[in-house]
Amino acid sequence: MGGSVALLGSWPWLVSVRLHGELMCGGVLVGLSWVLTAAHCFAGYVVVGDHELGKPGAGRQAVPVRRILPHPKFNPKTFHGDLALLELAVPLAPSPTVSPVCLPSSSSEPSPGTACYIAGWGSLYEGRCHPNTHGVCGALFGALSGACQETCRGALGRDLITNTMFCAGYLSGGIDSCQGDSGGPLACQDPSSHRFVLYGITSWGDGCGERGKPGVYTRVTAFTDWLRLQMDQVASPTLLPQIRHFTLPK
Repeated sequence: MGGSVALLGSWPWLVSVRLHGELMCGGVLVGLSWVLTAAHCFAGYVVVGDHELGKPGAGRQAVPVRRILPHPKFNPKTFHGDLALLELAVPLAPSPTVSPVCLPSSSSEPSPGTACYIAGWGSLYEGRCHPNTHGVCGALFGALSGACQETCRGALGRDLITNTMFCAGYLSGGIDSCQGDSGGPLACQDPSSHRFVLYGITSWGDGCGERGKPGVYTRVTAFTDWLRLQMDQVASPTLLPQIRHFTLPK
């Protein structure tokens, strides 16, 4: 909520995670066969190259999920380890609207002042998706600033924010992730290479965009080694130029 309409192809790693035709969560492409999302999300298939939900696009592809690998220490009560890898049934071919984001090293953190963004098809205000004039939810993005960990713990609960989470947003409110954005990326643009690096997965929050209550994200750097281990254990199959055997439910 509080973001701007994203241009087509501006976030080529952003995917929608679906179940029975319905948007469940966002996700982020971290490899041509891998999507990272939140472990509390339910997934049946993903749609890549999407822009406006429900509106066909030239680069839009629906891809079945072969397996779901939630982090083994995910706790649905505390949201610790709230991330899951989705292995796609068919590897993707890169294109202007389909491209993985960079994973950070386990020791890296964005430097102060680094531009960081969230993106997704979630609600424009708390409670439900507010459709645009086309009757669909278009992808939005918003710029966020990091909130001090101690400030975050004071606002949301000292025992609730662990070292595998971080807060981002504005203490004044206004720009935030909301319902439907879970599992989506928080990516920061490296000031030297200008590449986007994935630092957070949208996890939970107390309301949407409320003053003094920033959103909470799973800290990707705390799990980078586990992510790379899972992806490296699977031999990379031959790339297919196009997915033809899966029909996108209406």
